[in-house]
Amino acid sequence: MMRDSFEIVMEAIPWDHMSTMLESIGCMAESVSRTEVHGDPVAIGDWLVGNFDEVPCSSCLVQEINGFRLGSAVHIPTLLIRVFRFDGLASIDLSFDMDWSNAGVAMPMLHRHFLKLKLLTGARTVYGGMEPAQDLNTRFFTDDECGPLGISVA
Repeated sequence: MMRDSFEIVMEAIPWDHMSTMLESIGCMAESVSRTEVHGDPVAIGDWLVGNFDEVPCSSCLVQEINGFRLGSAVHIPTLLIRVFRFDGLASIDLSFDMDWSNAGVAMPMLHRHFLKLKLLTGARTVYGGMEPAQDLNTRFFTDDECGPLGISVA
C-alpha cells in the first residue's frame, strides 16, 4: 500500500481558545507521548499560561499523540502536533502518515471535525491535504470548500 504524509493546518486561533483546541484533540487519543518546546520537555499547562518574554520571538510547542481516533473509521497511530504562537494568536499543524486507501475515508471525516473546531475556536481558516498542505494543488479541503483531492462533505 502507498503511504503518504498528510497534514491539517488551522490558522489564527485566538490564544484563549488554544487549550480547548488541544484538549479536544488529546481526548481523542490513547496517549500523549511527548510535549516539548524547543526540544525541552514541558507541561502543557505551564506552556499555555507561561511567560513568553523569555522565549525569543515566536514559540513552538511540539506534541506527539498516539492512537488518535475519530469515530470507528479513522485511526491515526502517530499524530505530530506543532503549535506556533505569535501576537496573541496560534496556528496548529497536525501531521500524520496514512495509506491512500484510508485517506479517502479519513479526510472527509477530519474535514467535518476540524470545521467544527474552527467554529468553536474562532480560527481564521482550516485546510488539509498532502504535505505540504500550503500547496493549493495538494488540498483535500480549505474551510468549507473542497480542494483538488477532496470530495465535498461540508
